Amino acid sequence: MKRKYTIQIFLLITFALAANATKTNDVTFTVALDGSGNFTKIQDAIDAVKPNQKKRTIILIKNGEYQTEKLIVPEDKQNITFLGENRDKTVISYHIYDCKDGLNNKCPAEDAAKWTGLNIRTSATITVYGNGFRAENITFRNTAGPVGQALAITVCADKNTFVNCSFIGYQDTIYLWTAGSRSYFQNCLIVGRTDFIYGAGIAFFDECEIKCFGGGWITAPSTPQNQPFGFVFFKCKITFETNSPRKEDDHQSIALGRPWHAYPKVAWLYCDMCKNINPLGWNTTWRMDYAATNSDLHLYEYKNSGAGAEMTHRSKWVGLRALSDKEAKQYNIKNILSGKDNWNPLKFR
Repeated sequence: MKRKYTIQIFLLITFALAANATKTNDVTFTVALDGSGNFTKIQDAIDAVKPNQKKRTIILIKNGEYQTEKLIVPEDKQNITFLGENRDKTVISYHIYDCKDGLNNKCPAEDAAKWTGLNIRTSATITVYGNGFRAENITFRNTAGPVGQALAITVCADKNTFVNCSFIGYQDTIYLWTAGSRSYFQNCLIVGRTDFIYGAGIAFFDECEIKCFGGGWITAPSTPQNQPFGFVFFKCKITFETNSPRKEDDHQSIALGRPWHAYPKVAWLYCDMCKNINPLGWNTTWRMDYAATNSDLHLYEYKNSGAGAEMTHRSKWVGLRALSDKEAKQYNIKNILSGKDNWNPLKFR
């Protein structure tokens, strides 16, 4: 309960600081579909940010369904904050998905034709290249459904923070593309079915809800061998979502992950795991024959609770085990995310 109050206070302070931004030297734009802001399109606000800006630019996004844009935050647009009015009412969505017969392997072809360059590199509703990106109180969504890769967000930048956000998709909801890049998620909701948190980046999920359709895998990590951490889930809650777009999903279990390539690293600490977790945890080596026998894979669990947390029947892989008390102490925000520049995502001003 104490942690929930802390998050609420944190959000109230953030709103106050954002409101105060209009009275300080911070650059602030407002996006509103009804024309009451500086822009009606989010991309126009991003484009208006000065290149390589060191000060934080706060883009206030008013409630609405923003569903006509496939967004990109370019590399030279740094330290941008998206601040929504309400997580459930400030929704950024699009519907591109990967396919074999579309334009440049993207469907629908007529919509894929609207976007060029890095913005169409993946199917993501938003792609982030600019370091220091932050989003609060926003839903990012891909509405394509069970048709293949259909990303809500691709993250290529470093030092990203997401607070009280929702990420909704089916396959490949969140792509943490870049090895070594760091992302922090606090009090977020992440929905998907197949490999819906994946990639080579470093991510700390703090008290997030991971809501799963059955039959798939939560994670598909591709952590480099020399990278000590991949995805860390801390005090998160895994829940099961019925009424899937594919009805057969409702009667199947959930796997904690499957290895994509390289040397996957995923840790679950103090998480509440629903009964629908596959007892094996990691139920397939997929196309990585060495996954079961290589100690450079770190697939760890520690003091989790719930019916799905029992480790007795987990796959007998060399790298899949419970952490010791001493090892678990290393799985904290500072040790995982600070890096050489001492980044602290909790120090938001």
